[in-house]
Amino acid sequence: QEGFQEVKATFRSALDRMKEYPDFKFTASSSILYEWVEQSDPAMFEEIRKRVAEGRWEIAGGWVIEPDCNLPCGESFVRQGLYGQRYFRREFGTTAKTGFNVDSFGHNGTLPQILRKSGLENYVFLRPMPAEKELPGRIFRWQSHDGSEVLAYRIPYAYCTWGRELHSNLDRIGEDMREEAGEMMFFYGVGNHGGGPTRQNIESIRERNEKEESTELIFSTTQEFFDQIRGDGKDYPVVRDDLQHHASGCYSVHSGIKRWNRKSENKLITAEKFSSIAGVVKKRPYPGNFERAWKRVLFCQFHDILAGTSLISAYEDTGKMYGEAMSIAEENLNYAVQ
Repeated sequence: QEGFQEVKATFRSALDRMKEYPDFKFTASSSILYEWVEQSDPAMFEEIRKRVAEGRWEIAGGWVIEPDCNLPCGESFVRQGLYGQRYFRREFGTTAKTGFNVDSFGHNGTLPQILRKSGLENYVFLRPMPAEKELPGRIFRWQSHDGSEVLAYRIPYAYCTWGRELHSNLDRIGEDMREEAGEMMFFYGVGNHGGGPTRQNIESIRERNEKEESTELIFSTTQEFFDQIRGDGKDYPVVRDDLQHHASGCYSVHSGIKRWNRKSENKLITAEKFSSIAGVVKKRPYPGNFERAWKRVLFCQFHDILAGTSLISAYEDTGKMYGEAMSIAEENLNYAVQ
């Protein structure tokens, strides 16, 4: 319930800032967040549509949610892209180009293949931090063993800022820019319980541009950034590896949520297979509620939930959601087998 309200408040704030600052741009991922707004505040949803159409609101991620990127099975990652991109295409006439998992605790090495086949050509992440995994640079070509690759960017320092932190983080990124002599993305805005970019954030950026001559700050999107660096002719290094490790303990804590997740995945995959067979052999109509079940599972794979780092109340909610998904799977499986 709190997350639902945070999304509405953050999106409302971003839309208001767009009215006040004509050059301001905003990026947001996760189709489920847009669905919440669509169903609860249609007027706001139409505002977002207009901003997307004019290029000031960027749809990123292309997935239902920003999940844990190690524990789900491969089919779950594929469904994240299937349902997320399908929703964005239907509601906005476009799909995301940048994979966006800024807070996930690690990223398995098969993801570039799944990302590319989902229409995503770029990837943005924060963790593991430089002290946890050394990489050849902030920008690199992340490649799966099959040769699929995305152009990846590790966010410097943090994916959000409070107003008072903006200048100190910009000082640090300025030093990095002078060392790398190129362009960098800087993420800002109030995260963790919502808010997004504030007037103080935006005014600080404008003030800094007036005082700082060695760097120029512009409001932009991830796609504009990646298009720019692709055109610079630089040959970025290749990384063929998992992006690990961060918070390793999260892969053993709260074994219950991990067990529910795997049971739900296995039951849904099995039920879909037998439902397909029943459709061919007995001409039985394919059940229409598999997508609802899958989206319950995909939502519960949110990185803080599946990793076991959420509040107890979150697991009371997600236990019911996994239960619904397994109930749908078992009922459809029984009909198909019968």
